[in-house]
Amino acid sequence: MRNKIKHAEYLPQHSVETISYKKSDFSDLKQLINTILKRPFNPSFLKLKSEQYTAELITEDEKDFWYLSPIHTGKGPYIIIARNPERNLVLEAPHPIKDRFTGIQSVLLLKALGGRAAIISGNNRCAAMSKSHCDGTTSVCSGIRESYPISDPSHYLPNMFHSSHVLFAKLWPKALFIQLHGFSGRGTKTLFVLSDGSIGQKNNAASVVNRVRDSLRKSLKSSKLATSCQDLQDNRYKYRRVCGRTNIQGRHLNLSPDICHKGTFTTTNRFLHIEQQWLVREQINHYGYDAESDKLQGALIKSLLEVSPCIKKCSQNHNK
Repeated sequence: MRNKIKHAEYLPQHSVETISYKKSDFSDLKQLINTILKRPFNPSFLKLKSEQYTAELITEDEKDFWYLSPIHTGKGPYIIIARNPERNLVLEAPHPIKDRFTGIQSVLLLKALGGRAAIISGNNRCAAMSKSHCDGTTSVCSGIRESYPISDPSHYLPNMFHSSHVLFAKLWPKALFIQLHGFSGRGTKTLFVLSDGSIGQKNNAASVVNRVRDSLRKSLKSSKLATSCQDLQDNRYKYRRVCGRTNIQGRHLNLSPDICHKGTFTTTNRFLHIEQQWLVREQINHYGYDAESDKLQGALIKSLLEVSPCIKKCSQNHNK
């Protein structure tokens, strides 16, 4: 699965003016997902196909996963669904090209944590020229600060990535969604910036985001390497710009009445936005699944195990 995501076809930067979205396209994907989740397992049917997607059953380390791939490049996300998950969580990689190796990392963490599913965007976040009407600006596509492009699935509403997110949130109403991002880290020693998608800040509240931060600090033996956007005490650290406050998946899970334009001050503790410096992500490409033994990836996996809800019973150690 790692190699499939690594070598998948992604819609390139500045390659289209717009990206069309039809409800019928997602209905096709939704029907395929429901077929995979609800029909009795039959080893004779290892491949499925719909008008928009193909699905292939892949076995790795004695565990089965359905790998869903769009037939047309950039039409929708790549999706991986575990047949027998242990933990009630979903991994998301909305920027697998710009936030390098986060797509591969989502597969690594899905396996290591025994999660339900992973959603990886099928295009470069800068693929389209048209701009989103949702909140927020970025300089990542052109070097000047402007509205997000409609090809950025975390900042534009009608897209297959977000529709898949909403579907899984309804199917698994208590699941934790872990969204993976990257930042360059120039001028800071901070390795992880953690947030829950809300605007609210308190002093060291007992939340998912702060529990993960505390676990990372304990493993790495340094407070400045992991910060929380939700903790007022962390305002003393300079690098706090990447807090995911305009992320529409976070706003959706935090029950915003208008996910394009309104943030929330409260959190449901169902969304964990993880920004990672390049130093954290670079090992993933070189070592593949062996990156689990890397100090930084190992610390991240340990911290996520502590907050990931079990479906029934699950092991204390991660799956290798």
